[in-house]
Amino acid sequence: MESDWESLPEELLDLVFKRLVLHLDSLRFAAVCKSWYWVSKNKQINSVPMLLIPDRQKNTWNFCDVTNDKVLKMQLKWVKRRFCGSSKGWLIVCDENFVVTLINPSFRVKGRKKKKNSIIRLPPLNPPGKHHREACAKDCEYFVYKAAISADPISNANDCIVVVIYGAWCELAFIRLGDNKWTYFDRSCSIFEDVAQIGDKSYVLTAITRQLFIFEYTTQRILNINLVAAPLCETDIYIKAYLVGSNEEELLLVHRYETYTHHGRVTNEFRVFKLDDDKYAWIEKNDLGDFAFFVGDNSSISVVASKIQGCESNCIYFYDDFDLTLGYCSFTDFGVYNVKSQRILKPAHVMTLMKKLKQSPIWFLPSVYL
Repeated sequence: MESDWESLPEELLDLVFKRLVLHLDSLRFAAVCKSWYWVSKNKQINSVPMLLIPDRQKNTWNFCDVTNDKVLKMQLKWVKRRFCGSSKGWLIVCDENFVVTLINPSFRVKGRKKKKNSIIRLPPLNPPGKHHREACAKDCEYFVYKAAISADPISNANDCIVVVIYGAWCELAFIRLGDNKWTYFDRSCSIFEDVAQIGDKSYVLTAITRQLFIFEYTTQRILNINLVAAPLCETDIYIKAYLVGSNEEELLLVHRYETYTHHGRVTNEFRVFKLDDDKYAWIEKNDLGDFAFFVGDNSSISVVASKIQGCESNCIYFYDDFDLTLGYCSFTDFGVYNVKSQRILKPAHVMTLMKKLKQSPIWFLPSVYL
């Protein structure tokens, strides 16, 4: 006689859910069946970003819980190609035909039944000139430097906009889910470095002028742009900048300082700045409080550390993401930066795996679907 898991009393399921400690167990609970999902939906499942690391097996990725320094017994089946973005529980990749594809790992975990809406292929981006096309196709995984989506393409398809920074000049393009072509921003504006979705607003940071813009998307695919903040003047030279939405309310700018060696790059420090809308400027923030940031090729993630077992508050988790200066990743620059002590911790187990990598990892924040 088969067990009728879906018909268990809600009161019993509620007691079971309250006893779960690990965030991963909460996700597994919600994925059992619809009735279990609805019980968990009214509770807060505090997911921690996982680091997706390529496995020795062909076309297989491992889920790593860096906060507890362990590799989970979950694997994603996908080609070993750089992910150019991770946003709203989806991974983003570009192929040799310059087609941008959205992948939901929740539907592609090894051992689980695949679902047809786990992959969404968008129209191809305009390819570069003929003399550059072959070279770009060969290194197609780097053609899109960074990508993000504004809303979940399944639960909120009408509001889903995909934004990419692409090409040798880091140009900007966007597309609404369901459109048959991309909308391109005038490349003469600037080289773009990062994009972030905060609530219903899209922010983009330029790489050279270090200006911050806000974008508005109309139904006629017209891109309206307004300057939000002037460049942040610094005497120290930083290598990379990330936009982070903290608690979906405030926008933060993270500067990453590094030195270069013959082995690659080494991160020395991070500095964090908060956007002051009234003063049209950035103000340095020396304490993240109970928050932790996860930065990289993904859309930068902010979580409440105290709600996640093992997660360190006032810290920035980072890995060796794609470097426009070097043009590649060395994979060894990885760790957890404490904003208060200004020290870097390197989890031993995951660090050992990182040293063996030949393909870039990426942060991924799990979501649950049935």
